[in-house]
Amino acid sequence: VFLFLCIGLSIMGLTYGPIGTVLSEIFPTSVRYTGSALTFNLAGIFGASFAPLIATKLATAYGLSAVGYYLTAASILSLIAFLLIRETKNDDVNNQI
Repeated sequence: VFLFLCIGLSIMGLTYGPIGTVLSEIFPTSVRYTGSALTFNLAGIFGASFAPLIATKLATAYGLSAVGYYLTAASILSLIAFLLIRETKNDDVNNQI
């Protein structure tokens, strides 16, 4: 039961390491700070605000292991999204806007 929680939280933790670089790379330098800050904060508000509600409902209806499955699925989905982001190291980000 706790193994799935540990796996899910570990994979979610791996996505936070490169998030600062990834978010800043997708915006031109003139709006880089604003773009990455808005992206990170809005994703936290809309993406993570429902996680405690969903986890509580899953835990009461199906037990604690369901929360582990939920966290593992969410973290794997985040990892897949991260792996599908286009590489921008050779792009001229100043000419995007």
